[in-house]
Formats: sequence, structure tokens, C-alpha cells
Amino acid sequence: MSTDTVFVLTILVLCYAVVSGLVKKWYTAPALIFVLFGIVLGPFGLKLIEGETDAANFTVVAQLALTVILFNQACELDLDAVIRRRGITFRLLVIGVPLAIGLGMLTALVVLPVMPVWEALCLAAIVAPTEVALIDALLEDRRIPERIRHALSTESGFYDGFALAAMLAALALASERTDHNAARWGWFLVRTEGVSLVVGAAIGVIGGWVIARSRRRGWMSDIWAQLATLAIALVCFAVGERLHGSGFVAAFAGGLAFAVTARRGGVHPDMQVSDAAGQLLELMVFAMFGGYAVILGWRDAGWRVVVFAIVALLVVRMIAVLVALVRSDMPMHGRLFIGWFGPRGIGTLVLGLLMVNRGEIEQESLITQVVAVTVTLSLVVHSATTWLGIRWLAAKEDAVQPA
Repeated sequence: MSTDTVFVLTILVLCYAVVSGLVKKWYTAPALIFVLFGIVLGPFGLKLIEGETDAANFTVVAQLALTVILFNQACELDLDAVIRRRGITFRLLVIGVPLAIGLGMLTALVVLPVMPVWEALCLAAIVAPTEVALIDALLEDRRIPERIRHALSTESGFYDGFALAAMLAALALASERTDHNAARWGWFLVRTEGVSLVVGAAIGVIGGWVIARSRRRGWMSDIWAQLATLAIALVCFAVGERLHGSGFVAAFAGGLAFAVTARRGGVHPDMQVSDAAGQLLELMVFAMFGGYAVILGWRDAGWRVVVFAIVALLVVRMIAVLVALVRSDMPMHGRLFIGWFGPRGIGTLVLGLLMVNRGEIEQESLITQVVAVTVTLSLVVHSATTWLGIRWLAAKEDAVQPA
């Protein structure tokens, strides 16, 4: 990434900061704003953002963004609420996630017939993760019942780990023609999930204990406690990757363990700096995505790619959620709301980049087109319907409240 591109992105962040409060009131995903600016400032517009970028640099920024976001989401999860509402959470994760990936694979096989079975599974896993934090109003608007906001947040936090495991399995099977050692791939998957969970949790516990003890003794100021929290997220990722596991799984596990340990030590984790860093990195990724990938993805995409993206976004997820919540105590309007609002974002971009870097995929170009189309469609559709969706849900909730 050139210094000119960095300078333009910095100015863009500053300009957005001035009107960020207004954008939030409009129920618009900030990522959509940055994608649009990336398109305007990129090589197909004003050419202020360079037209070609090193994929490795883009991947690094995207990985850092997802790492911090996952760590923050884990820290902010209310584990007591997860346990209390384990029925809804269990259904969405154990039934909804595999069903969404399975239906996505079937859709890919039907709509994109050139795609082999395991590459179809890989694609389904890439487009499955949701990122409800893209639209702040979905987590902050009190007209949305707390249990619906919590269900969306919990599902979004865990989704990346499930999808990553499915994608790695699909990559392993898709590459079977060049590596027939099933035991090696089996150990690779165990290491990716199991070892990463253990390592991340251990780092989180140690980090939470050290920070809590230091804060109680007055050795650490507030600002350095926040910076140390951000550092722990990055350490989780780095150690997870060094052990050839998943830095993302390690970061999420580390966030959970860190928050629990810090609270038990009498210190409430302060996430302001970490949240700000995560949002900054994420918005820079979407600006680069708009400048580098959106126009090319849509230009090369055929009608089959667009149809797949629409079905994956609006049909597959809705079916998966409705099936998962059958016979639950969630009212039908709540199920429909959860099923509709599953915005795709940084998780899909990062998994797509990992596929490009790690996989031996025949239809790599087709998958990258699907990623570009799916993410941009999601940003537009979910931003445009947030206000209407919240009003509709609030009206339904008022109607069922006892007089």
C-alpha cells in the first residue's frame, strides 16, 4: 500500500468522523459509506487510491480487523445471558449454522453448475458468517427486544469459527488430488479449532489476571489498560497462527476468557480503544475493498453469480433460522427479524482472502466474484431495510404486549 493511499484513507476517516453521528441516525452501515468512497476514489473513479495492491498487505489489514472485532465481541458477550437463553443460542449455532452452510452448498451446485462439490462447500462457508455489528442500530436500538439483540450478537460472534472450520475442511477435500494424507488434514482441523481454543483461552486468562491485578494495585493507568487489552487480542492471533492454528478462533476464545477473568478480578474491561481500533481497521478494509474489488467483481459477474448471492443472503439464511427456531419460545416476528438481518461483512472478506492464499481452487475467480457481489448486496439491502425492520418489529412487539 502506497503512502498516497494511506494518506487518502486517513483523510477519509477524518471526514467520516465529522458526520458519523448523522450516519448512525440514518441507520446506514458505515462500511457501505466507505465502500462507496472507495469506488469513487479508486482506479475507476478519481484514481486517488492506487489501482493495484499487494494482496498480502490487504490480507494483513483484514486479518487484524477481524481479530480485534472477534476479541471485542467475545469480551462484550454476556455469558450469563448465553446460559439463560441457551435454547435459542444452541439452536442458532448447532442447527442454524450447519443448515445454512449445507443449503448454501446445494444452492451453489444448482446455480453454479461448473463448481465441484467441495468448492461449493467452501463457497457456502465463505458467504455464511454474519456481522450484525456492521449496523449499530441492530445492537443499540432499545425497540428491539434484548433477547433478539443478544441472539444476533451471539450468533455473529461464533459464526466465524464454525465457518472457518467448514472452509478448511472443504479446502482439504478440494485439494485431495494433490495430498492424500487424510491424517494430516484431520490433525490440521483439530489443531485449527481445538488447539486454538486452548491457546486463546490460556492467553486470555493470563492477560485478564495480570491486568486486573495491576489495576487493583494502581500500577496501570486507564489508557494503558485499554492498550494492553488491544495487545492481548493481537497476541492471541499471533500465537494461534504461529502454532499453525487459527488466530481468529484464538482471538475469540481469548476475548471470552479475558473478560471473565478480569471481571472476577474486580475489574470491568474497558474496550473503548480496542473498539475504536477495530472499527478503524474494518472501515479501511471496506474502503480498499470498494477501490479494488467491487467494480471488478460486478463487471465480471454473470447472472448466476447475482442469483446465488441473492438466494444465499435472503433465502438460505431465512430458511436456516426458521428451521433452527422451530418449537422455540421466540415469536414468529422475532424469528423473521433474525432471519432477515444477517449482514455479511469482514468475515466473508477474510475467509475469501484465506481461500485465495491457502487453497488450490479451480473456481477461485468465480468465488471472488461471489464474495464481492454478496458483500455489496448485503450492505445495500440491510442498510436500506434496517429502519423499516425495526419499526415493523416494534409494532409487532407492541401488539402482543398485554394492555
